[in-house]
Amino acid sequence: MKIDHAFPIPICRVELSDEIIQDTINKVNKYVVEEMPDKDQHKNELLTTYYNNNKNFLGQIDAIPLLEAINHHVREFFHLRGFDPNCFVEITSWLQLNQPGSLFNRHDHYGAIVSGVLYLQVPEKSGNLKFHNPLEPRRATDVFFDRIRNAENQYNYDYIEYEPKVGEMIMFESWLQHSVEKNESDGERLAI
Repeated sequence: MKIDHAFPIPICRVELSDEIIQDTINKVNKYVVEEMPDKDQHKNELLTTYYNNNKNFLGQIDAIPLLEAINHHVREFFHLRGFDPNCFVEITSWLQLNQPGSLFNRHDHYGAIVSGVLYLQVPEKSGNLKFHNPLEPRRATDVFFDRIRNAENQYNYDYIEYEPKVGEMIMFESWLQHSVEKNESDGERLAI
């Protein structure tokens, strides 16, 4: 049998250098201690996210090595997708501080081409990143056939998830719906 994977969706994972991660962590920690609004005021919300109105968090904290790495890897992603890697790229960024008990419901990033997350602080059980199967018509049909499914595989799953890892950047097409599971740890997860 010949199998064609007709509509593949790339999810790229990149391990950034320890130097870039440590530089960014130092700058983020300085921001959290010295400049961030009172984070305790949001403890009851589902998600606590901090960012500047201009969504240029990395520029504000002068994380130039990270911005350069993101620029490089986004252009590789464009090339992979068959887009001009030399086109204009605008990088927006914000800090996500997920407190214990927080989560982020299913959503997408309408209007962008590539989205991504970089993990800086990840307590155990602080919430996996979950990508939801975008093939809604297939998923609706599969509900009727769940009783005969022998095993989950690449053709019949509802979602794929990634456990966050410090220093790993995950990039994906912005239309791909995703969510973040509940932070069941006692610590805060930091991501950009």
